[in-house]
Amino acid sequence: MKVVIFGGKGGGTLAAQTVLALSRAHGSHQLIGYLNDKYEAGTPLHGGAIIGRFDDWSHFDDDVFFVAPLHKVGSMQENARRIENLGIPASRWISLVDPHAIKAQDASVESGSVVSAMGQIGPDSRIGAHCFLRPGAIVSHDVEISEFVFLGQTSVVGGYSRVEAGAHIAPGAIIRNEVTVGRFAIVGMGAVVTKTVPPFAIVQGVPARITGYVKPIDQLVQRA
Repeated sequence: MKVVIFGGKGGGTLAAQTVLALSRAHGSHQLIGYLNDKYEAGTPLHGGAIIGRFDDWSHFDDDVFFVAPLHKVGSMQENARRIENLGIPASRWISLVDPHAIKAQDASVESGSVVSAMGQIGPDSRIGAHCFLRPGAIVSHDVEISEFVFLGQTSVVGGYSRVEAGAHIAPGAIIRNEVTVGRFAIVGMGAVVTKTVPPFAIVQGVPARITGYVKPIDQLVQRA
């Protein structure tokens, strides 16, 4: 399975680590390189180098697949739009589950998502497209994770919870059972969420409280 990664240092190189781990464990994956709009082709990165820009994806043969771990806090609306506007067929996105992750047999991980080492996904849970579970992130049973969600290191999402599209759960945060985190909301580091988080809200603390809001992308565009 030939893999090209959109991005660079951070999410991109951590995704590359998962590709390389799968290669070592099973011989099943091969890292071709990175696509990046900021740095020149040939710039070395973990396990490979930059080989083109985002729009160059169409130059690759159909046996090359993609992941786009572009989960920068506060920028997921713009990044999700950029990924969707590339027009890449759904069949060309690949899901990556590290061989040292734990995934229940009936759990699902949709295309474009990455589950890092020591990540855990419990029974009857679903990880949507283009999500990123960093090392040690735990998704309990019967959890619904929508597309473009980021789960930081050692974060925990309790059973029967729902995390909506584009939400960012920072490292060490805990989402209690049966709680919903709204779309594009941000949960701060180490926060303990005990009740519903509205869309676009920023919550922090123990217990978590609203400290601000992310501006919807339409407002950002109007200001530009």
